[in-house]
Amino acid sequence: MEKKKSTFTRELWIGVLGIIAILTIYLLINFFKGINIFSTGEKYYVKFSNIGEIVNTSPVFINGYKVGHVSNVIYNFENPNEVYVEMLLDNQLRMPEGSVALINTKMLGSSTISLALGKSNTILQPGDTIEGRMNTGAMDEAGEMIPKITAMLPKLDSILVSLNSTLANPAINSSVNNIEGLTAELNTTAKLLNGLLEKDIPVAVNKVVEIEDDLLKVSSQLSEVDYNKLIGSLEVSLANIQEITTALNNGEGTAGKLLSDDSLYNKLNNTAEAATLLLEDLKQNPKRYVHFSVFGKKDK
Repeated sequence: MEKKKSTFTRELWIGVLGIIAILTIYLLINFFKGINIFSTGEKYYVKFSNIGEIVNTSPVFINGYKVGHVSNVIYNFENPNEVYVEMLLDNQLRMPEGSVALINTKMLGSSTISLALGKSNTILQPGDTIEGRMNTGAMDEAGEMIPKITAMLPKLDSILVSLNSTLANPAINSSVNNIEGLTAELNTTAKLLNGLLEKDIPVAVNKVVEIEDDLLKVSSQLSEVDYNKLIGSLEVSLANIQEITTALNNGEGTAGKLLSDDSLYNKLNNTAEAATLLLEDLKQNPKRYVHFSVFGKKDK
């Protein structure tokens, strides 16, 4: 009887240890998958037309932070374009309406889900369904570009052939030589400009400064002139000139009489005419006016 009891006890312990081992293996498998079986969460659903590489235990992220995992994948056999993914999310998460689930496919083929939260003030309830999309990413864009690049290759080939023929043209070499000569001339011109900037222009600036100083001196001298006194003198001179002009117009004084009396002008004119006639007669008949002898007369 004791022997049977000991056998039963050994078998019981073996069974308990086996169960413990199975539970430990299960916990380790879920741990390495990133699933915490002791955590509680709320279930939400996402409708996809293609889930890519999404499987059970695929992680769910928001801004790179893990908030849950995929707990089940449900295929709609009545509508082949609908696949529902069940997500078990952290019960602290509040997901607004308009949120979208994006599938991200990595280089090694594994896929994850990223949630893009909406901006609505209305919060979704557990069990609600949101829209799902494939996040194309850079790899899909590169894949779409490959056919375009393939179509462009013949054109690129013809462009390269044209470019080679253009570069082989002797005119290119002559143009390069002309550019080198032009560059040398530009360097010479730059040196001349540097010489002007270093020598001639400073001298010219100094002369301009000297001229400016002279102008300032002249301006200071002009500022010292008594303009009121000068204007008074000019007014007195103008008054005197006006008095002289009035006297001449009225015939006052000798100069006024000369200007206003015609008889003096006529007498002077007649005298000049008589003098002219006298000089002409003197030239024509000099003996009438002059008597002289070279030797003189002897006294008797």
